Amino acid sequence: MDGLSVLVADDNRFVRTILVGVLRGLGIGRVLQAESGEEATAILDVSTQMQGASDIDIVFADHLMSPVDGLELLRWVRAHEHEKLKFIPFVMMSGEADDKAVFLARDSGVTEYLAKPMSVANVASRLLAIVDKPRPFIRAPGYMGPDRRRQTLPYNGEDRRVMAGQRVTLEESREEALPPVGQAVPEVAAGEVSADGTAEGLTETVD
Repeated sequence: MDGLSVLVADDNRFVRTILVGVLRGLGIGRVLQAESGEEATAILDVSTQMQGASDIDIVFADHLMSPVDGLELLRWVRAHEHEKLKFIPFVMMSGEADDKAVFLARDSGVTEYLAKPMSVANVASRLLAIVDKPRPFIRAPGYMGPDRRRQTLPYNGEDRRVMAGQRVTLEESREEALPPVGQAVPEVAAGEVSADGTAEGLTETVD
């Protein structure tokens, strides 16, 4: 992973320092830091202006930054005019990873969700998921981000989606998604919460 470039955006200097050390220890070749969401947007914009496409491969951002928080930064990224930046993997971090926060991030196009306090194992698992098992991106009215399905489940019907401007039909599949807000998100492992949960039933049907 020494060829990867990662941007870490967090208004807590201690957390930034820890995460930067973890990323470098895992072999990430280039790690940039931003003290706020505003600084992160500036860094990402500059990265696209230099070569017409972002040279940053992954973004780690805190959910509760101020004045521009991680959710606003994520939405800004997904709405960006530059294609590579629009599709960049985005890992949201938060010390308050309740179901509502995870649900909002997931519906805004987050790639992975990382609960604080984080561990080396949790950071490594997120990186491996992004690098080894990248999910295709979905373009649909009201949603731009990675396909939220983690596995294929039996389903007697059609799941119609708009992907890259075209209608596609996925047979015998059903999306695995978060439970409705208000229901508990089951733990995946100590200190981490899956961005798509384990409940069934939420789809991206486009009529």
